[in-house]
Amino acid sequence: MTQCSTATLAALCALLAAPALAGQQAASPTKVAGARPPELGKEFHAGRRKQLMKEIGGGVILLRGGPETRSNTPFVQEHNFYYLTGVRDPGCELLLIPATGEEILFVPPYNRMKAQWDGDTLRAGEEGVERTGIARVEASTTMQEGSTWFAEVAKALERCGDRKELWIVEAPEEHSASSPDYTGGYVRRQKRDLLDGRGDRADAFKAALERRFGEQAEVKDLTRTLYAMRTIKTPEEVQLLGYTARVACTGIAEAIKAAEEGQQEHELASIADYTFRRHGAQAIGYSPIVGSGPNGCVLHYWRNDRVMKDGDLVVMDFAPEINGYTADVTRTFPVGGKFTKAGRKLVQDVWDAQQAIIAAVKPGASFGDLSRIGSQLLVERGYKPGVHILHGPCHHLGMAVHDPSGGARRLEAGMYITVEPGAYLVEEGMGCRIEDCVLVTEDGCEVLSKGCPSHPDEIEKLAREKGLTAPPTGAGGLDKLGGKAGRGGRL
Repeated sequence: MTQCSTATLAALCALLAAPALAGQQAASPTKVAGARPPELGKEFHAGRRKQLMKEIGGGVILLRGGPETRSNTPFVQEHNFYYLTGVRDPGCELLLIPATGEEILFVPPYNRMKAQWDGDTLRAGEEGVERTGIARVEASTTMQEGSTWFAEVAKALERCGDRKELWIVEAPEEHSASSPDYTGGYVRRQKRDLLDGRGDRADAFKAALERRFGEQAEVKDLTRTLYAMRTIKTPEEVQLLGYTARVACTGIAEAIKAAEEGQQEHELASIADYTFRRHGAQAIGYSPIVGSGPNGCVLHYWRNDRVMKDGDLVVMDFAPEINGYTADVTRTFPVGGKFTKAGRKLVQDVWDAQQAIIAAVKPGASFGDLSRIGSQLLVERGYKPGVHILHGPCHHLGMAVHDPSGGARRLEAGMYITVEPGAYLVEEGMGCRIEDCVLVTEDGCEVLSKGCPSHPDEIEKLAREKGLTAPPTGAGGLDKLGGKAGRGGRL
């Protein structure tokens, strides 16, 4: 087990002790305006189902929700299933018939003992219809032959019209902190493993349908259609994405205010994660990246165990998942709150590149166009592609941190992307990445993650503010706890 620095431990103790210290109050962390996360609502999910049925046009659409977790971790619904249903319970299935507009949600049969252990679950009948807005909610299981689920699929094929097709998502399942590129790569490597060879749960679903219904219908892939829908965000999604971006900024801002020599990197991640959770996050969008000094040059650094030194640059890339959607925000800041001359130049150069890219984000632009703009500026400042410039500056964002592109080659209004140029000076032991969440609008773009500064001057100003781990105000309490007041009143 890793150890917390004395300073951070004392600060947390001070927070816990604060109510008992007469006349003293702990510093309040930054609050997000409108501190209750927006809900997408039944109407949003109903609209997504209606749109999908319109796009597919015939056959029968089948989606499986996520199974129960295989470890003692909270259940988080599979992305595509949540997008279409809003259901947070495990073990559910969805059946849609485009020709008739019918919708059936299958839920596990109610189990009183299970509900006692895990909490109440979604039930069949009127209660389930009221909660989900889906016309029929039936209790069924795929654990036994002859269940309602198998019978209803057979009946649906009789009512679906001339196109006898079963449409499923053939891409590997996406869950919390995953995205199509990562899950796809993982499954491909697993299939190639000569001591494993398994596919994904989606592969097994397709094979089972072909065995049972192959003589009646062709199994087809709706992944591309669903991904294209996910690529263009609705107004409801934009509202939720904006809130999630603000929460991500709030968490990283608290980390910037707390960063001190002697801490381990993971301490900053824990401060941000606490801030995420108190604003409604159910999970993290991806594993936190807190790379100080030379670790800032490791693009997806995950160990987060280095002891930070005064003046180190920290590349912090971390965001929450809230009601099924994530942000993706990165800031680069100095331990101790003051940039070195070299660190300031690096961050200023990357900041300038990012601003140039953001100014070019509009409908019709391509990622290639944006990448050339950022690279050209950095090259002019002396950075070399393949040596200092190691990645492109943009990807799609939404339910997954690397959301699908839906096959789009150019930006359209309603797309939600990141802008994240970076430059990495491996020999000097420091790197920089600045990343924001950007909505493409009809005539340009809007940055939704403006809540945490990224310019060197503004970062130094933020670092002087009192944050989450600041000691209680007033005299006496700190000495008793063995703490020592640091800059900005922090321990």
